[in-house]
Amino acid sequence: MSKENGSNRTILVVDDDTFLLNFLSLVLQKAGYKVITAQDGKEGLELAKKHKPEIILSDLMMPVMDGEGFLQSVRQLEEFQDTLFLILTAKTDKSDRIQLLQSGADDFITKPISKDELLAKLQAFERIQNLQQELRRKNEILQRLNRKLQQTTSELRKTNELLQSTQDQLIQSEKLASIGQLAAGVAHEINNPLGVIQSNLNVLKDYIAETKALLSRYEAALVRICQDNGGECPQLQREIEAYRKQIDFEFLMRDFDSLINDSLSGAERIKNIVENLRDFSDLDHTDFLKTDIHTCLENALNIAWNEIRYRAEVIREYQEVPEFYCFPRQLSQAFLNLLLNAAQSVDDQGKIIIRTFTEDGKAIVEIEDNGVGIPKEFLPRIFEPFFTTKEVGEGTGLGLSVAYNIIK
Repeated sequence: MSKENGSNRTILVVDDDTFLLNFLSLVLQKAGYKVITAQDGKEGLELAKKHKPEIILSDLMMPVMDGEGFLQSVRQLEEFQDTLFLILTAKTDKSDRIQLLQSGADDFITKPISKDELLAKLQAFERIQNLQQELRRKNEILQRLNRKLQQTTSELRKTNELLQSTQDQLIQSEKLASIGQLAAGVAHEINNPLGVIQSNLNVLKDYIAETKALLSRYEAALVRICQDNGGECPQLQREIEAYRKQIDFEFLMRDFDSLINDSLSGAERIKNIVENLRDFSDLDHTDFLKTDIHTCLENALNIAWNEIRYRAEVIREYQEVPEFYCFPRQLSQAFLNLLLNAAQSVDDQGKIIIRTFTEDGKAIVEIEDNGVGIPKEFLPRIFEPFFTTKEVGEGTGLGLSVAYNIIK
């Protein structure tokens, strides 16, 4: 066997026979091993702890500590669990060998020792050790790959959940876009007849004013005619006076103005709502404008008013807030979502308080309601897309999420 076969491994030889110890030391050194020797188990254990040999050859019958005691002491130490331990013995009894194998021995070298058998067994065990080390190394690689696979699987699961959530959001966005297009179409369709109604009401207001002026002149003319006739037209005056009372002429004159003004006010409100709808139908518009925050709030209130008016009183606590640059349509959408959320959380006769003020150079908007509130355990999730505490069909779970993303 060439010197390289030992691969410079450290081998501890323990035997109380000095001649055999020197013989084994010479043979093993020539085979390329680094040899350490001891003459009893106690000395061998101390040297093993110090030098950490890969292989131990130990005689069985020795003073102070015999080979079996030495074997058991070595196997109790964690660092020697994989150390190759060979027993040098002349015993051939099967039960003795089984007991030693159960105590941790790997194999036996039978005395008298054959140099070739010893080196062949060492070489075979080294191959086994090399294979074990390679197997251990590959097992560690497999464990790392398995951990990485588990991590990748977990990430894929999260990605899949995110994709599902994104798909749901896209579907919802498409629905909202369709509603926006519908709202834009409705706004356009309403605007044309609304313009006619407003124009006609203004013309009618002018006509009524002119008619009232004409009636006043008729009354004045009747008085003059009666005076010119020496005051003799009592029958005509009585008939006119009777008809005036019959139609409640004074009330009609007063109510004409009220009806026209109420109609014009209603038409103006319709116009504002239509304009707000048109704005909300184009939320992707990227105009970055200097904006009055109160205008954004009022626009949102106009859209949400039908939802709010039967549920809550709106209390405005506005302070002076300077205009600032923002995306007003998106900001109005955020306020609308917050107002709808507040309205849906209150019972009849609730209150929604809107506060505006500045703090440290920032515009602050607070929307407070006296509704049922949100359970504490749900608060960390209120901005998650599609999370809702409402019953199925009563909410999409997107309102606060959209508002949060707009403000963020």
